[in-house]
Amino acid sequence: MKKAIILLALFLFNFVALSQRATPLQYLYMMKSFKPTTQKVGILCELDKNPGIVDKLQRSAFSAGIKIFIADVKELKDVSQKFAELMKNGVDFIWIIDEKDVSAHPIAREYIFKNSLLNKIPVAVPDPELVKEGGLFSLEVSGEEIKVFVNNKIANALQINIPENYKERVQYVAN
Repeated sequence: MKKAIILLALFLFNFVALSQRATPLQYLYMMKSFKPTTQKVGILCELDKNPGIVDKLQRSAFSAGIKIFIADVKELKDVSQKFAELMKNGVDFIWIIDEKDVSAHPIAREYIFKNSLLNKIPVAVPDPELVKEGGLFSLEVSGEEIKVFVNNKIANALQINIPENYKERVQYVAN
């Protein structure tokens, strides 16, 4: 029994250690790498489910030289209004930061991906599975290495080229 618990603990430790979330700063730098003209990033999130995120995002944005606009999406019906507000602010990139909040709901994602593409705005997402649906990219940290998941169809549609220094880390997925 003890041996099974130790093996389970080692497995869970390795799983957590091998697959971590990328930091906001890593996401923002990747946005600037994909689209160097990026100055404004619109963030769709449910602030109640992400306590303390505003401070982290503001510090990261300052370090990256980016202005952020945070749209607090509390209900599914808020998505179109908050998306429109981000468009009015002239954002260069949209970022869905959490796959567990309202902005990542399947209906919300469909709306965001469709309208972002129509407005020629790329979308960063928190999970590689969402890249397959229409996000431009997602990041995954594994130890010291960062994996970049890219939807090549979206990149081509938005005329975004993958920087040479990231090509080794990129894994292409398609919708």
